[in-house]
Amino acid sequence: MNFFEYLRFNYRKWRLKRNRQTVVIRGSCNMCGRCCQNICLQVDGKWLKKEQHFGKAVREDNSLARFIICGRTEEGYLQFSCTCLKENGTCNDYENRPPLCRKFPAPSIFLQLGELPQGCGFRMSTEVDFEQILQEAVDNNDRINSGHIPK
Repeated sequence: MNFFEYLRFNYRKWRLKRNRQTVVIRGSCNMCGRCCQNICLQVDGKWLKKEQHFGKAVREDNSLARFIICGRTEEGYLQFSCTCLKENGTCNDYENRPPLCRKFPAPSIFLQLGELPQGCGFRMSTEVDFEQILQEAVDNNDRINSGHIPK
């Protein structure tokens, strides 16, 4: 993640917190397999741009060996596809999939201005974080501000 991406990421986090919002993920996997194709990989907080960095990442984490380079984005980031994807859109090695796959889709996609693949069964949005507002009300010693009428 370069400096500008870092600033943008933290600005979005700050803005969500200021607006008392959270990223909400709804829906379910429709097994289209689009999340396994033409994806960018982030290793140690940095998006991969060089083949040498990918080779080093594979040596350090063998679970990344299932990905092959299939192109580049307009920004120069490497794009990958998973070799375990079957034609029907399911994973050939589902039980041993890496954490990246297990956590998909993560709220960080939204925070980094990413998008879910077109046709994905999941969707992301931001909503008021009711739990945060409730906790603030509980923590608030001023009963009037927390919605209780004083006796």
